[in-house]
Amino acid sequence: MVEEPEGPEAVQRATDACLRLLAVRARSRHELTLALERKGYASPVREAVMARLEQWGYLDDAKFARERAASLLGKGKLGPRAVLQRLQAHGLEGAVARQALASAKDAVGFDALAAARQVLERRRLAGRPLDAKEQARAGRLLLSRGFAPDVVTQLVGEPSLDPSGQDE
Repeated sequence: MVEEPEGPEAVQRATDACLRLLAVRARSRHELTLALERKGYASPVREAVMARLEQWGYLDDAKFARERAASLLGKGKLGPRAVLQRLQAHGLEGAVARQALASAKDAVGFDALAAARQVLERRRLAGRPLDAKEQARAGRLLLSRGFAPDVVTQLVGEPSLDPSGQDE
């Protein structure tokens, strides 16, 4: 990969590249920095672009984190742990991600038990007695979606996470 030369023209090209990415969806500082790095822009150019975007109001990691967390929680498919993991995958610091998650829970009125129940209903694993294999499957599903073990226990009981279930 050939590194782009530095200078005002490089900063403008890098800014344009970031604006094209932001036109598609909001992005974190980390995501934009990685995109510019992959395109071969030097560190001073990347820093100048990030400063410019922040000054224009296009770059606000805390706002991005709150909006992303609210969007993910609002869909009802993921629990808080999975949302936190996704925020951190966007390159957001742990404290920023946790604060955004807490704020988003309040904003969307997130109820972990109701969301987990909804996930089970979509998979036809709610509203009826489950055999041992289905109980294990339901428990694994909820845990993989980022729901806390106590929520899983409340909805599914004490599932054996052994994929074969209990043979009787």
